[in-house]
Amino acid sequence: MAKQCETNVLILGKTGVGKTSLCNYIFGAEVMKTGAGRPVTGMGIFTETIPLSPQLILHLYDSWGLEADKSESWKVLIHEVLDQHDVREIGAWFHTIIYCLSAKSARVEDFDLDMIRALGKDGNPVLVVLTHCDVMNVETAIAAMRSEIIAKAGIRNQNIIEVSSQSKTLLSGKTTQAFGKEKIIHRIKVNLLDSISQKMPQLLAAFGHQKINQWFKTCQEVVQQQVGFINPTSGKKEISRNDFFDRSAQEIVDQIARESDALFNEAYEFYTAFSRQFSGNALVEVTDQQRIPEIIHVQIKKRDKIGTSIAGAMLLAIPVVGLLGKFAIQEKTRAYYREGLRHNKALLEDHLKVCVGMLTQDLKKINDELEREE
Repeated sequence: MAKQCETNVLILGKTGVGKTSLCNYIFGAEVMKTGAGRPVTGMGIFTETIPLSPQLILHLYDSWGLEADKSESWKVLIHEVLDQHDVREIGAWFHTIIYCLSAKSARVEDFDLDMIRALGKDGNPVLVVLTHCDVMNVETAIAAMRSEIIAKAGIRNQNIIEVSSQSKTLLSGKTTQAFGKEKIIHRIKVNLLDSISQKMPQLLAAFGHQKINQWFKTCQEVVQQQVGFINPTSGKKEISRNDFFDRSAQEIVDQIARESDALFNEAYEFYTAFSRQFSGNALVEVTDQQRIPEIIHVQIKKRDKIGTSIAGAMLLAIPVVGLLGKFAIQEKTRAYYREGLRHNKALLEDHLKVCVGMLTQDLKKINDELEREE
């Protein structure tokens, strides 16, 4: 049995741009009913959950009250909604964000450009859909709108799609066919992979830095607690500390490797299920074979023979300077450890950078195949 997939779609546009017809056209069912369940006044994001098939569940986030005179309020709302879905789990992301503009209006307002820029922050996959493109004599207007969106909102040309959501019979008796669905579905799949390629390395970097910083803090606390006023250069404690630093640092390396593999495998398991359920086969077939973990062992700098290197010459001074001499040895020993920990922290950060680069390259290979197709 095919794996069930859930997808989150955010669609925005002013009243009358054709959001309802567009959604019904894309998803092949009457997934939206005009005004159903929505408040008569106010503004916000309205959520509907629609089972498109036993294997594909659509969570549709629709805007109401999107008007230019509420620009600042909408920016705040969009920021909140995007942040709620900016999490590690791919299933909670917005897999598609669609902003609708009507070609009949023949222009793009500054408000629309502001909204599109706000939606596209942090690499979110935004499609700008020009509706009502079957209207006569709109070709020049469409070209001008496309140019303005590219120049002022930073949307790629491929992510601006011309659509007619409904077949129509004209007064002349001629029938016009709906168009644009296939291009939208193709871009949804491409943009999902693009979003994965951008966000997954960022997630790995954030995970690694959090682990490394916590390791560094813990090790500093160990040094502060164990390198005491009495016998600060104890050989037995030194061996124990070195062993702890070594093992815990290597565990960080292993955790980064495991997280990298988990992110890669999760990404393409989701993509495969998503694209196979979402109107056809995947654009790029991903085999069921998982990414093979590659754990790299970092050579951690040891604090061997710290007693000899630090205290040897200073012990003779203790009878003369008394407590001040002991304090000096304690602080010198702690400083010596701190220098070593900083060195090892830099090693771990370099390793993380390599792992992030490897994950980026693995994901880029898939995206490159899609770009060649286009």
